[in-house]
Amino acid sequence: MIAADVGVLDLALLLAVLVVAVVAVVAPRRTAATSAFLVFGIVAAVLWARLGAPDVALAEAALGGGVAGALLVDAIADRRPPVPAAGTGARRRVLVVGALAGAATAVALGVAVSALPAERSPLADDVAAAMPDSGVEHPVTAVLLNFRSYDTLLEIAVLVAAAVGVTGLARRRVPAPAAPSPAVRVLAVVLLPVLALLSTWLLVAGTTRPGGAFQAGALLGAALVVAHLAGVRIAGPRGRIGAVAVVAGLLAFLVLAGATAVTAGGWLVLEASVAGALILAVETLLALSIAAGLAAMFLAAGADTDLEVATPGGAS
Repeated sequence: MIAADVGVLDLALLLAVLVVAVVAVVAPRRTAATSAFLVFGIVAAVLWARLGAPDVALAEAALGGGVAGALLVDAIADRRPPVPAAGTGARRRVLVVGALAGAATAVALGVAVSALPAERSPLADDVAAAMPDSGVEHPVTAVLLNFRSYDTLLEIAVLVAAAVGVTGLARRRVPAPAAPSPAVRVLAVVLLPVLALLSTWLLVAGTTRPGGAFQAGALLGAALVVAHLAGVRIAGPRGRIGAVAVVAGLLAFLVLAGATAVTAGGWLVLEASVAGALILAVETLLALSIAAGLAAMFLAAGADTDLEVATPGGAS
């Protein structure tokens, strides 16, 4: 979408993103701020789709509005005593500092964008020329899993580190209900097959169209959470099996890197004859790891992890 194509809908979406972003930051109540964040994720996903970036739109909808939104919704039910609100003067100073920082960031971004060269970048032509040897038909998948797979390797490493950190800090997980309500069971029966099917489709479709491991993993992670809350005790990643599932994608990437360094032209350099099969295999393990990591973090972060603090009198 270029400037000449901007219409009323695009301007409305842009205005909506700005409004809900401000509301999410300045709203005094957590419920209002969380609701605004959820709306922001949905509107941002639609805006990315309008910009011709469906892969980013899917990721935003699944991760920004989905997983992160679910964590925030769980956070507003926190059982900790509410922190006393800051005084009016302190709150006004925070808002002023935030507004100034935001304005400075906007100006810096405007200057950076205006300094970009007017001519079209040759990178798109370079990607198009290399597509026949990539093993896939979708350029985004080719870039993420072949041409610049180091980026994806680091991203999955960050996710694994986050999952290990969150689950290590949590004393326990969200327990599966002993007797889920009929409504939860019906919801699980309806949603689980749909989420599993969509996850599989996104994984396989990512080689030819928008989709891939991250979107598929986010949906599969949501399915694991729903199944766990519906009483399916084997759904939530736990123990050694859960740990293996979380790190499987990263280990597969590292094994592939080592194998290609020995047998091919360098680290993560894929031969055209086997690139398609290797990419699909790695994406499958990545999707499982992403699902296990997101589900493990959600179930750990949603648990009551308050530490008892002993008082001088012995009470806690």
